Amino acid sequence: MSLSIRKFVRPNLFWKIFLWFWLATLSVLASTVFLYSLSEQESRLIPIERSERIELRKTAIFVQQKKLIDKYDELKILQPKKIEKILSKTFILDKYGKDLFDRDVPEAIYKLRAFNKRRQQLAKVINNNEAYFGPEVVFNRGKHYQLYLSKKTQQHFYSVISHIYHSTSIWTILAAFGISGLVCFGLAWYLTRPIHQLQKATQAFAAGDLQARATNYMGNRHDEFIDLAKDFDQMANKIDKMIHSQKRLLSDVSHELRSPLTRMQIASGLALNKATDDNRNHLERIETEIERLDEMIGELLQVAALERGNFYEEKSQFILNDLISVLVNDAKFEASAHNKSVTFKAEKEFEFTGYYGLIARSVENILRNAIRHTKSQTTVDLKLYQYDDQIKIQILDQGSGVKEEHINKIFEPFYRPTEARERTSGGTGLGLAIAKRGVEANGGNIYAENGVNCGLADGLKVTITLPIN
Repeated sequence: MSLSIRKFVRPNLFWKIFLWFWLATLSVLASTVFLYSLSEQESRLIPIERSERIELRKTAIFVQQKKLIDKYDELKILQPKKIEKILSKTFILDKYGKDLFDRDVPEAIYKLRAFNKRRQQLAKVINNNEAYFGPEVVFNRGKHYQLYLSKKTQQHFYSVISHIYHSTSIWTILAAFGISGLVCFGLAWYLTRPIHQLQKATQAFAAGDLQARATNYMGNRHDEFIDLAKDFDQMANKIDKMIHSQKRLLSDVSHELRSPLTRMQIASGLALNKATDDNRNHLERIETEIERLDEMIGELLQVAALERGNFYEEKSQFILNDLISVLVNDAKFEASAHNKSVTFKAEKEFEFTGYYGLIARSVENILRNAIRHTKSQTTVDLKLYQYDDQIKIQILDQGSGVKEEHINKIFEPFYRPTEARERTSGGTGLGLAIAKRGVEANGGNIYAENGVNCGLADGLKVTITLPIN
């Protein structure tokens, strides 16, 4: 089952509203029929049931076989209780509509008699809690009579249902259910659609599209949902302004720091030229910290530029294998100084069109980060291969990995999980953030996994995914 189908059939708000509306519609219909059955107690004709038809026929056969019509007076004298029991709920009418046993004939039976004369059909009449049904023809000595039966019934509600069922086509009933279902479906869709539209706007905003606005998705509505969308847009505008102000401040501060930093470097260089042995170590320390600060400011400016979409280069076509080979050769030199090594395997040659510098910086930052954290006398493995319609660059170290609660945050600027990165490691906390933005600028994505979650003993695996041009 696809994701879209699973999402559609799950018990979400739409189906809850739809089912409740439909249930309410059916409940109102059932309640109307029930109240009607309680309030309308006058006689009415309804179709006869099969069991009643069989009972009529059996009674008619019994009357004929036992010749009860001829023996009525005799049986009444000899067995009065038995004959009363047999015929207490039986009415046998002659052609004039008179009961052969001289009893008062209920009005309901005359209704059945008239209906049978018009339609030549059997029927049933319910009058309060008494049901009358018939007729069935009984023959005796060349004459025919009409036999009717009566019985007590407390199922007035069900008789109304039976009347509706028998007097209405099954297709009409199904059509009524279908129309009510469609109406409820449309109403549920109308009520939940703006929620889905608002969800699209929030998803687009969360994905980084700060210009996404809910009112653009809502259409021409004039209800509480459009008010909610306007409130969302107001919030989005404030967040957008705040983020842009933050980015501008970061960029401006970084630029402003460059000038005094340059002057500090010049002053430090001049001071070193005239330094004595006593203060040379202190000046060299100052020089090192200035270089670190300069590197951090440079990375801040690069992050700010990438977030603004300024890549400072044109797209070009190049071979990924050649680019990575150059980076791996430089990395091997750095790793060997710490008793570590780097390996590179490529499935085949990959040609890619994108920003060469951003790809190079992204891979370099991840590779250097892996070298920094892999254990001594271990290897950092880099693989280049194709998976489906994507190019994968996989870098795996043999370090201690990152705790699961930090794994999705290591690509944020200045984020430092204590267990993985310390100030003494030399990192600024911006390398992975630059790598992420560089990969995204080339239409790809980047993610990290602990080795233990990939079937490995330890380490961290970082995967860059790029589209095949």
